[in-house]
Amino acid sequence: MRSHHYFMRAVASLLTVTLSALPIHSYANGSQDPDITAVGKEAQGFGQNLSNSFKSSSGTVHNGTISMPTLKDGQFQMNGGSQINVNDLFPGTSGTNNKPDSYYFPDANKPDVGSLQGIYDSGDNMDSVGNNAKGSLWSDANSAHPSISGLAYQVLLDASNRSRPDFSHDPVLNLSKKTYEDMDLIADGFGDCSAETTINQNSINAHIPEYERCQRVVDQSADCEVIHDYDASVVKHYDGPYNLKSCGKGCTELWIGRVGNNYWSGNCRIYEEYTRVQVSNPDAIVSATLEYVKWDDYMQIWVGKSGQETKVWSGPDGKFPPETAGRCELSTSWERNPNVDVTPYFKNVKEGDVVTFKIRVSVSGAGEGFGRIKLRHDPAKAITKDEWSPQSCMDSARGVVDGFAQGEIPCIDDPTDASGCTVINGIKICESQLKPSPLPGIPKLCKKVKVKADYDFYKGQMACWTDPQGETHCPVNTGGNLDSCQKYEENPQCGFISSKCVDGAQGSLGTCYVHEDTYDCGTDVAVPTLKKETKYQCGGPIRCMGDECLDVTKTQSTDFARATALLNAAQFMTQDMSCTGQDEDDKPSGEENVICSAFPGEAGECKIAVGGVSDCCEKPSNISLSDYLQLIMAVPKLDGAIMNLQNEHAVKGAYQILRDPVMKGWTEITKPLTSYIENLSGTVDSFMKPINEVVDQFIKQLQDQVKKIMMEVFKSAGEEALAEKAAGAASKKAAEQMIQNPTTWLSTAMTIYTVYVVSMVMIKMIYKCEEKEFTMNAKRALKNCAYVGSYCHTRVLGVCIEKREAYCCFNSPLSRIIQEEIRPQINMNFGDPKNPQCSGIPLKKISQINWNKINLDEWLGILQQNGQFPDPSSINLDSLTGSGNDFNIDGTRKNAQERTLKRLEGINVDDARRFSKSTIQIKTGQAKSE
Repeated sequence: MRSHHYFMRAVASLLTVTLSALPIHSYANGSQDPDITAVGKEAQGFGQNLSNSFKSSSGTVHNGTISMPTLKDGQFQMNGGSQINVNDLFPGTSGTNNKPDSYYFPDANKPDVGSLQGIYDSGDNMDSVGNNAKGSLWSDANSAHPSISGLAYQVLLDASNRSRPDFSHDPVLNLSKKTYEDMDLIADGFGDCSAETTINQNSINAHIPEYERCQRVVDQSADCEVIHDYDASVVKHYDGPYNLKSCGKGCTELWIGRVGNNYWSGNCRIYEEYTRVQVSNPDAIVSATLEYVKWDDYMQIWVGKSGQETKVWSGPDGKFPPETAGRCELSTSWERNPNVDVTPYFKNVKEGDVVTFKIRVSVSGAGEGFGRIKLRHDPAKAITKDEWSPQSCMDSARGVVDGFAQGEIPCIDDPTDASGCTVINGIKICESQLKPSPLPGIPKLCKKVKVKADYDFYKGQMACWTDPQGETHCPVNTGGNLDSCQKYEENPQCGFISSKCVDGAQGSLGTCYVHEDTYDCGTDVAVPTLKKETKYQCGGPIRCMGDECLDVTKTQSTDFARATALLNAAQFMTQDMSCTGQDEDDKPSGEENVICSAFPGEAGECKIAVGGVSDCCEKPSNISLSDYLQLIMAVPKLDGAIMNLQNEHAVKGAYQILRDPVMKGWTEITKPLTSYIENLSGTVDSFMKPINEVVDQFIKQLQDQVKKIMMEVFKSAGEEALAEKAAGAASKKAAEQMIQNPTTWLSTAMTIYTVYVVSMVMIKMIYKCEEKEFTMNAKRALKNCAYVGSYCHTRVLGVCIEKREAYCCFNSPLSRIIQEEIRPQINMNFGDPKNPQCSGIPLKKISQINWNKINLDEWLGILQQNGQFPDPSSINLDSLTGSGNDFNIDGTRKNAQERTLKRLEGINVDDARRFSKSTIQIKTGQAKSE
């Protein structure tokens, strides 16, 4: 002890001198020295660019030539790289080779390549060839005249036979051990940085959707009229004599004054008459011309706003007695074509303005006075209104057109003339100028349509089916439930998600007659988790601490809950698989390639009376998701235990070897210290008993535990008396299935549970539906099914009476969630409602999945909500491997640490390992292969 003290003082003195001789450095941390930070990140960026360039230019092999990249300007490039002929890599294979075998093979011992090619896939053949080669080397090394290879092997033999001194008590090595043991004492004298990792409580807000679907059936039976309100005009009559007529396409004649003959009388008497029109469409007017007038004896025409009219023409000679000179009686009825342009009076106004035409006539004896304005307009702009209403009546009429309603829709007001047109406000309107009729068969110019529609498309005979009691049902849908969405609309917990038309319920005009709405009535659950955080504590400043100078990409999840979900996914993948190309015993049939996939599902559907009360898609409310989760989470562990115990090697623990190390070699010592049987049973003396006895006994215990777990599940789901019988049969089936194939356990578990629930609970449902619907709805209640869509199944004369909802059902909620998350990544979908695609994920595509983009929070929420998620703060070695483990069958299970320490009592591992090493012997060809 005294010598050790002096040694420590000597080491301390040496370190003191060394440190004092070191040059003085300046220190800066990353946050205070931006240059250091920049250098670190620049170096990291350079490395990443270098790595990326190598990935894109990593070399090629073409026609027997290997091309390798070269490094230029910090980038790997193929241009300028070296090339190697692949034949040069295999001695003696090149066609231009002229060297003897002894150049490549020592002692000219050229191998038989042909025989070596035939043993690559046979372990026994390779062992045989290797042992023969080893025997040849032994004989060669011990011969009178060994070859070069034999001499080399002789060196190895001499080294293995060399004496090995025991350094257990060597003073120099003991001093080194003591120094290592006191390293903490030495380290106290130096400043250092320590990383403190803390595990903090946290939570994840996981949403558990509960999608509810309902239907809204369109029933617009009605007795009503559809009005087609259309109009066309450039001017409309406002006041005075009315005379508007069409003069062809784009032409309207407006007569001003009273058309007639000798309707005024007097002796040099003046008459005034007003014709007023409203300019309803000034933009459509191209021109306006005063083209014709007739009068007796004198006439003036004034145009403009009322009270502001301007004289635009007078005749015959500009005189107007008695206001002017001239004789009153001209004894003539005049007709002229003045062709005066009056366009500005129609164009330079606002829409709706009134234009006044004032005609003044001086009459002696009998006389008259009137004129005609020719209006040219753009026919494309002449239509001012083109509307069909009311919409509700049109919707009713569409049902008749689409065949979803019985009735008729005749036009009862059609002003169409022989030319296929009609005239409104002096405008000639033809069908080509109007919008398409919203009702097929109804003319565009029809003004009124009589609609009588009786919606009965959802009424009628549904398809027949047989219920579980063997009774056949052929119900008639009479309606009575046209809107089943109201209860979700009024529920504040339900949020509207989407609405779509049921496949087959859309008419030719695009009208949907059966809407399917989706609501999410799910809940949010706080899932407890643990977050790992690391903080650095240093005695002094250091450069680039943590990730200050580097952009660190962490690949390890620090989130306990999400890591748990991924582990569940990995575990379930091994227990939820299916393979094609196998026979009934899950063995390769030899007739086709075996293709395996993970998380397989199966299609199912259920029926709903459209607008009626029969609903075979109703999920049962008395199924315990918590019980089912307990079953699929616990029993697969027992399944795995039983499967592992079938293999003799699985029950052979390394600690058994430590009991008798002389009989075994170094490789046995390095095996794990525990075996499946030891881990599962928790015993510490099983190696003292015959292995087969322990295995058989423990398999029986595990199968009893399977039954126990299933009994607990079944009792909470139904009547206890019947549960005993159901659980006994189910556990027997489960045990048989588990022994046969562990990869289908989840499928077996779901089948057992759903069959049990159907037999115990589902038969009590109100509606007598098919057993396959009961089974599928039980799976839906267990959140195992993904919704594919709906379609009209029963159609009579092209209408929809019965709706079918299609689902893909999987073997667990997690399997369904993974399917929903994975499929978009690998360009897969669930098909269409009539042909669901529910296959598993091909194993060859599993490697393409980016698991960072897979959101499994719903699974965590389901576990937490149903009491199956472990509290991170309560997880310890005892809960994982001891009394809290599912394998604590008899209540005396010790944890892994206690079992290991118990097993190692009386065993000096170092001595056993050292002794085994000292007994290593190089096998010769004369020894029998073990």
